[in-house]
Amino acid sequence: MQSLGSINIGPSDLDVPIGPVVLPAGSDALWVRMIQTSGESPWLFSYGLLSWRSTNGRELGTVKAYPHAGGETYRLGTGLSPVERAGELWFTPRAYNLSWIKSGHRLGLAFEWEAGAGGSGMGGIAGSFVSSAGVGLELARVVFP
Repeated sequence: MQSLGSINIGPSDLDVPIGPVVLPAGSDALWVRMIQTSGESPWLFSYGLLSWRSTNGRELGTVKAYPHAGGETYRLGTGLSPVERAGELWFTPRAYNLSWIKSGHRLGLAFEWEAGAGGSGMGGIAGSFVSSAGVGLELARVVFP
C-alpha cells in the first residue's frame, strides 16, 4: 500500500480532502486503509464517508469508514472502470464526530491506498456451481416476463 498522508479533523470541517490518487490503467477498485492516529478511544467517534472524486464525481462510490486505532481497509468500487483516472480521496465526518471534536477530543487519521482490478465480485460466484464433492450442480432456469 502507498501512504497518502494524515489529516486532523477540526470542529468546522465538513468535507476534508486527503490527497490525490491516480488510478493505474485497468483499475476499477481502490482499497483504502484508514488508521486512527489520535489515541485509544474506540467508541468515541462514529463513522465518516470515504470517497474518491474525479471531475466526473464519485465514480467509485462512497463507503462508511469507521476510525479504529488498529486500522481498517475499505474498498471503493462499483465494478465499472472510472472514466477519469485522476482524482482525490475525501473524508466527510458525520455530525456525531463533530460534537465530540467540539468537546475537545481530537480525530487524527492516516491513510494508505492500493488500486487494481476488483471486478464486480460476481466472477467468483459464476464459476463456483459445484458441490463440495466436486460434482456439478443442476440449476433451474427462470424466465421473467
